[in-house]
Amino acid sequence: MQPVRKKQHKSAAKRGMLVAVLAVLVVLAGVLMWLNLKDKNSALPPPEPSENQEVTLIGKAPQDLSAFELFPTGHASYRLVRGESGFQLPDKPDFALDQEMLAVMAQDLTTISAELAGELSQVPGGEAALGMDGKHFRVRAEYTDGTSLTLSFGNAAYTEIPSDYFMLSGDQAVYTLSPQIKSNLNLPLGALHPIPRIDFSADLLDALEVEDEKSAFSLERNNHFWQVAQPVRYPADPGQIAVMMSAINGMRFAVYVGEADELPLSDYGLDAPKRQLTFHLAKSVIITQGENAAAHEVAAQRFQFAIGDDIDRIGFYCLHQGSVYQASYASMGFLTTLSLDRMLARKPVIIPINQLHSLRVEDAQAKRSYQVELVERIEKNNALALDEEGRQLYDPVITRDGQESNQEAFIQEYLKLMDLGGQGKLPEGFEPEGAPLVRYVLDAEEILIDLAFYPFDALHLAMVVNGHAVYYVTRQALAEISL
Repeated sequence: MQPVRKKQHKSAAKRGMLVAVLAVLVVLAGVLMWLNLKDKNSALPPPEPSENQEVTLIGKAPQDLSAFELFPTGHASYRLVRGESGFQLPDKPDFALDQEMLAVMAQDLTTISAELAGELSQVPGGEAALGMDGKHFRVRAEYTDGTSLTLSFGNAAYTEIPSDYFMLSGDQAVYTLSPQIKSNLNLPLGALHPIPRIDFSADLLDALEVEDEKSAFSLERNNHFWQVAQPVRYPADPGQIAVMMSAINGMRFAVYVGEADELPLSDYGLDAPKRQLTFHLAKSVIITQGENAAAHEVAAQRFQFAIGDDIDRIGFYCLHQGSVYQASYASMGFLTTLSLDRMLARKPVIIPINQLHSLRVEDAQAKRSYQVELVERIEKNNALALDEEGRQLYDPVITRDGQESNQEAFIQEYLKLMDLGGQGKLPEGFEPEGAPLVRYVLDAEEILIDLAFYPFDALHLAMVVNGHAVYYVTRQALAEISL
């Protein structure tokens, strides 16, 4: 047995050596392929080693820049000149510009150091091979000493540290420099325009109208309750309302595009918007603090947003108060997805018991009416009961047909009614027939909910809210409510 085992060990060792050799060959082949591709993608041969390849191309102070003209990729060119309060458009000195961004631009246009890559004569294909074909991004800078330079930015250079090809007017040398400089400068005019805040709070929202290509609907707030007002009157889903209110407070535009009366709106899908939303805000009071503290009343306001074309599935064009903006789906996408279908509450009894005034019930047995009144809660020491925030606490007192009722039993059954939700949607166009099996009419301040249940199939009942049949519920769920 021993000779056999020794022979097998030798064969395994040879196979191991063969595998190792093949692995080394594969790695070497991969390195050679990478080097070959790298050489093919480089417009210039790699520079010869040198202790210092970096060259200072422009060494001025930012205040030495008197004007500059930018030719941003894919956008109209524009020229900015230095004014008393910073750079401005020559023909529109009142056009607002972000002076902090302009300060960064001025710094980049007056202090530039780059790595020397070689001479233009070394590049097969010349400037076009470097990405400088006349349509490339470039800047013409003018300085207070009367000189001017054109800075040309080309393709990405395949270097160990990311960089772009770069050339200066009057110089046949090709350089590489940080892509951050191009990123700081290659901006359309709109990107330099300060983005206004969408300055309203969801807490002030009283109503919202949505006009869509396919349909339209509106929401309104009555006291504490949100309802769908058009095309049906229906309790709004509290969860969806909470999501909407949170999204409203997070709205912000991404990029200013231009004034609507100066733009071809059809280019942005805003000549016939896909959807328009109108937010109605209640009047409010602004209180200023300090020595001159005062209260200023703000009248009721209306804000409109028109939704245009999609932008590469990351955003859309939006028209607001006479200006066109780019908006991202991350911060304003909810404007495009708000829908009547989601807003119709699956659990339509949205009135908490402490805000309920009365409840009328009708079924095959009888009619009965409950009245709910709130009385002050009194502590054992005869003091008024308060919650943790110092607000007065009340207890409900329930009467049925004028007689005092079991409060705990009523509350337990009413909570079941609040939890009763649609299990699925009724067929479109469903019309209930005959008399309802059970009907509840709930009355609170500024809201009335008429809830009726009709036969649908053997296991389910159609739930009709204020005359509108949308969902069905199980017969069993309704049978468990004893009111």
